[in-house]
Amino acid sequence: MRHLPSIIVIGVGLVLTALAVERRRAQQTPRLGAPLPVAPTPLISILIPARNEERSIARCVQGALAQGHAYTEVIVLDDQSTDATPAILAELTVGASLPVLAGAELPLGWVGKCHACRQLADAAEGEWLLFLDADTMPGPDLAAAMLTHALEHQLDLLSVTPQLELESFAERLVLPAFFTMLTALYPLERMERPDAGPGDVFASGWCFLVRRSAYDAVGGHWAVRGEVLEDVRLGQALRAAGYRVGGADGTAHVRLRMYRSGAEVAAGLGKNAAAGYRSGGTRSNVVIAGMLGQALGPFWLVGAAFYARGPGAHIARWVALLGLGAALLHWGEIYRMRYAIRPRSHTFWQMG
Repeated sequence: MRHLPSIIVIGVGLVLTALAVERRRAQQTPRLGAPLPVAPTPLISILIPARNEERSIARCVQGALAQGHAYTEVIVLDDQSTDATPAILAELTVGASLPVLAGAELPLGWVGKCHACRQLADAAEGEWLLFLDADTMPGPDLAAAMLTHALEHQLDLLSVTPQLELESFAERLVLPAFFTMLTALYPLERMERPDAGPGDVFASGWCFLVRRSAYDAVGGHWAVRGEVLEDVRLGQALRAAGYRVGGADGTAHVRLRMYRSGAEVAAGLGKNAAAGYRSGGTRSNVVIAGMLGQALGPFWLVGAAFYARGPGAHIARWVALLGLGAALLHWGEIYRMRYAIRPRSHTFWQMG
């Protein structure tokens, strides 16, 4: 027990160092900026697969149709929806150039989304393909900003992380931690490095832009047709073939509402989180251990400090409390920036 105050002070120092590293990493994350003129202007095909997306398909398609980029085409595939999605799409086509494809039957060995994306790619004419999930809301400059970033960084595939829209308690509790784990497994700032291997990169299925020639060269979604994490595998296939893959913070240009209840969060993330954990291998364990240490470490140190006795115990308590305060301020700022969550809605489970 007599060494406990020293251990607590050292522990607080380690936690603060980890938080400083996390802050620096957040500052180094590439960000999607304002679009710049591109000459000659290439055609971008915006491709939206939709299956039972009546709650979000209208705003997604309307945002895609409102792009400021001069040369875009928008194609939607209705993958045999059984809700109001077909009726909503029919209304959106009135007075608009909006092809709506009818999804074909799923072939043996294919995952549904891969098959939908492949059909969309086959119908597209653009030099660049911008895949959007139906639950995203693209801003008017998304396509142009992504093209600008991809050309400036000489990328063949660019993924962007969206601004999460978090309304329910379950969303706020789980999704920030999930996204934090994803970007810790695949740091956006490392993906463009020349020595980045296939295991260091990914593509985010919510929103990614890929050069058509590169997509076709690796077989597109046909090459990952049976993968649950088809977006991750597609990005890794491109990198393995020698193409450049990068990522950026796209919160200024695209928003995402993935789920709307605890049941949807559990059902939607269950299979993806498990597949993602397996995909990360040993790195997943390291990342999760680090997240837990940053999230729970300050609380554990405060609890231990109040059990400390002897010389230095009083100082250790104050150091532990200051460390906890610094951690809360740090994650409050990070969560406001990434997820627009107010500090009073945080829980310690969200941190890290």
